Amino acid sequence: MRYFLLLAALWLLSGVAIAAPLPADTAVLTISSVPDGGLLLSQGWRYHVGDNSAWARPDFDDSAWDTLNPTRPRRELPRATQTGISWLRLRFRLGDSLRLRAPVLVPYYLGATDIYVNGKLLRHDGLLSAVPTDVQATSLLLEPLELPADVGTRGGVLAVRFAPYQARLQHGMDNMRFFVLTLRTERQVRQRQAEHLSALVVYYATAVVFLLLALLHLAFYRYNPAQRANRFFARYTLALALAALALYYIETLLSPAHGGWAEWTVPAFYALMVVSALYAVRALYELFGRRPGRLYAGLWASSIGFVVVEVFWRYSALSFLAFLGFMAMATAEQLRLTGQALQQQQRGARIIAAGFAFALLWLLVTAAMVLASVKTSLVVNYLEFTLLVLPPALGISLYLAREFALDSQLLQVKLREVERLSAQTLAQEQDKQALLESQNETLETQVTQRTGELQRSITNLHATQAQLIQKEKMASLGELTAGIAHEIQNPLNFVNNFSEVSTELMTELEEAQAAGDAEEVTALAVDVRQNLTKITEHGRRAAAIVRGMLEHSRTSTGERAPTDLNQLADEYLRLAYQGLRAKDKTFNAKLETDFAPGLPEVQAVGADLGRVLLNLFGNAFYAVQQRQQTGEAGYAPAVSVLTQSQNGHVEIRVSDNGTGMPPEVQAKIFQPFFTTKPTGQGTGLGLSLSYDIITKAHGGTLTVKSEPGQGSRFTILLPA
Repeated sequence: MRYFLLLAALWLLSGVAIAAPLPADTAVLTISSVPDGGLLLSQGWRYHVGDNSAWARPDFDDSAWDTLNPTRPRRELPRATQTGISWLRLRFRLGDSLRLRAPVLVPYYLGATDIYVNGKLLRHDGLLSAVPTDVQATSLLLEPLELPADVGTRGGVLAVRFAPYQARLQHGMDNMRFFVLTLRTERQVRQRQAEHLSALVVYYATAVVFLLLALLHLAFYRYNPAQRANRFFARYTLALALAALALYYIETLLSPAHGGWAEWTVPAFYALMVVSALYAVRALYELFGRRPGRLYAGLWASSIGFVVVEVFWRYSALSFLAFLGFMAMATAEQLRLTGQALQQQQRGARIIAAGFAFALLWLLVTAAMVLASVKTSLVVNYLEFTLLVLPPALGISLYLAREFALDSQLLQVKLREVERLSAQTLAQEQDKQALLESQNETLETQVTQRTGELQRSITNLHATQAQLIQKEKMASLGELTAGIAHEIQNPLNFVNNFSEVSTELMTELEEAQAAGDAEEVTALAVDVRQNLTKITEHGRRAAAIVRGMLEHSRTSTGERAPTDLNQLADEYLRLAYQGLRAKDKTFNAKLETDFAPGLPEVQAVGADLGRVLLNLFGNAFYAVQQRQQTGEAGYAPAVSVLTQSQNGHVEIRVSDNGTGMPPEVQAKIFQPFFTTKPTGQGTGLGLSLSYDIITKAHGGTLTVKSEPGQGSRFTILLPA
């Protein structure tokens, strides 16, 4: 079973290569004929480690170079050839029978190469590099090379610049051949390509057959879910279809030297075969009415062990032996279940046994051919996989199809019995037909009445639904209105309270004036003036809240213009600082600026950006003022602003060493009406409005980072 020995197959070249003996000191290899299967160029080569373009010239003297047989496995070659760049040279002459129609070169190697004939570059494959890990290999199977026409008359010098591929896992790579060139005639090449194409059709057709089986038994399971074996068999055949496709891609497109996902193609084939074996055993359990026990659990444990081995030791002998061991255990369990079914004379067991018998017979024949070194065509080689896995699958499929057919026959018998009983009851039904007609009329009348009632109920339901939707909208509007009213209620309460007190004071003032008490009149007038001042103050407070809400909900209509953010930030930083100093003469803070020179201008509404910066600076000064008022020893208030350009954006960073914010406050800091300031000192709309200006109006971002007791940092990022 050559394709269960896939790892070993990668170590061998396809076809037979025959080389005539040649003494080691012979300078020119004379090729008189090309035998069947091609001529393997294994002798007469000289090699040298290093890299020099002059070594490709035909007149270069390579007599001092060492001799080498590059067709040997990599592990048997000098270590100097295993890394870096080496050169191989071969002097050859074609015999009289080959001069008119020169043969072609068929390359096979695991690395990157430049191939020269008489100093002319014929092919460049892969990526050569003096750094071993940078070498990128090409496919193992390459297109043939035609020799130049002048080679047939004056011979030639074949020069190869070669860098071997350094696989991350060298377990199997060390056993592969280093560098192989085979001479074949055009007829041999065309015959080989035709055989290869025909053989690949086998894999493709095998995948299609297994896929059709999977779809068929999925349909069986869809119509009869009680037969769970169809479900497991569909998974079994689907895994085999994918395994056949994996072999197809291995033979046509891929090489383990490619690395990446291609490096996992062979392990994927092994894994799919393991999965198919597990589902095949599970399907047999269902077919023969057995319950999975410890043996099946052991198979799953073994499969997990195989996966571990494959991940860490893929392409190694250990991986290959682990795969063979698991498949042997799974096959033994399948044979055990089939043997028990035969002993118990279960229905259809012979069909499955015949499939296994054919597969085992073919396995023995294949093993005998391998041991006897019998030469077979590529098509026969590729048929080995198909003839090994298809017969058991077809046996199980035929069994399940037979069961499905028997179930269908039983169903037809039952259907005929139902038809007979229906015919018997038809006469009784005819007798009752007259009664049913009258009852139908009554029923139609009742249905009409009930339909009308149902229609009215539906109409009422729609009306109720519309009312509920409207109530939900009003409830949402009420919540919003309640939030706004709560913000305005506090200053209005002050206005109402001071108004009532002022009314009472005016009554007392009139009484004191009537009594002629001038001193009392003066005192009451002063109280009334103070109350009126408070009323004015809180009225303005309510107006400020309303103005802030209108600003927050209003979209700016200002035109954008190129704006210098350095100048804008500096202007509003000073403005905010002087504004706070006007309220508190004792407040001082260190102002730090780091403006990037040559900062690109941004298209923005300057007034809106100024409002954002003024809000951020005001919050920063408030934070450092609050920390200063705690009396912390050695504390020096500081507010800094930084601008810089990065990745097509302009960044403004406002930092302070104030009180900072806990995470729960940072999460809500940009929400409307959220504020940490005492009542009357903040509306909670500043940062919310700033966030909308930056993100919605200018397409930027506004973020915050803060630590309690350490300070806060707000960052604005705008497109330049």
